[in-house]
Amino acid sequence: MISVDELLDLWSIDMRGRAYSDNTIANRRTVVRYMVKHTGAHPATVTRRELAAYLARPGVKPASRRVYLVTARSLFRWMVDEGFRDDDPTEKMPAVKVPRRRPRPFTRGQIEALLESGAYARTRAMILLGYYQGFRRSSIARVHGHDIDFEAGTIRTVAKGQRSYVFPLHPVVRDLALTMPRDDWWFPSTVRPGPVRPGTVSDLIADARRRAGINDPSLTAHSLRHSFGTHLIDSGTDVRVIQQLMGHESLSTTQIYTEVSDVLAREGIKNLESITIPKHSGRSAAGRRSPKVA
Repeated sequence: MISVDELLDLWSIDMRGRAYSDNTIANRRTVVRYMVKHTGAHPATVTRRELAAYLARPGVKPASRRVYLVTARSLFRWMVDEGFRDDDPTEKMPAVKVPRRRPRPFTRGQIEALLESGAYARTRAMILLGYYQGFRRSSIARVHGHDIDFEAGTIRTVAKGQRSYVFPLHPVVRDLALTMPRDDWWFPSTVRPGPVRPGTVSDLIADARRRAGINDPSLTAHSLRHSFGTHLIDSGTDVRVIQQLMGHESLSTTQIYTEVSDVLAREGIKNLESITIPKHSGRSAAGRRSPKVA
């Protein structure tokens, strides 16, 4: 039987051929190794019952269960196609229901606190890209000087799903770009060729959050993207424009941000016109006017 390492290497080659990102491939390999460890079974022999028990472990969040199941389905379908299995043990497993998550935006005051927290220039640049361009941490990590077109006023990025996008360049980020490398990565790694990993972006912004005295652990690097969407909604920007600026395929994804806009909620409720409210019930006067019933 082929070893788990050899199996994962072959699967990784297939995923690269399908243009999966290095980060996605690494995460899927980790999930499979975790699955092998907890089931005690090789992917070629693991059963549906063993997988169900693995997913049903106590303390595992629904979102994590969904990631595990999606990864397993991808692996086993590939194994069937390649002849490593005759069956897909996930074929009849139901999808994992995950409660709809609400965005977790920083307030403008909190973003100012991040920038004033003593963070180094590199971290401040990452914060600006997250907030003013709405970039995910993976896009922040991979900004290159060649991505900036000063004449057109645009910034290019490869975002989720390996899709390439060109977005308008925010004036704040344009000024930042003038101080950054023109022919190199903005955030080069110090341990390997190329840019830093997305996890580095998360760690640096988390450090800035703690230094700023912001104690909410749910506020992460990705929360800057949430702030981007929510604050654009608050400013009155059309949701279709925001959809384009965030690179969302579905308008329903962008509309989540309208649900969390406290500013719009407060302004919206004021749209109900005031009516005259009597100081007294008027019940006595109404009683005198009402005819008596025999």
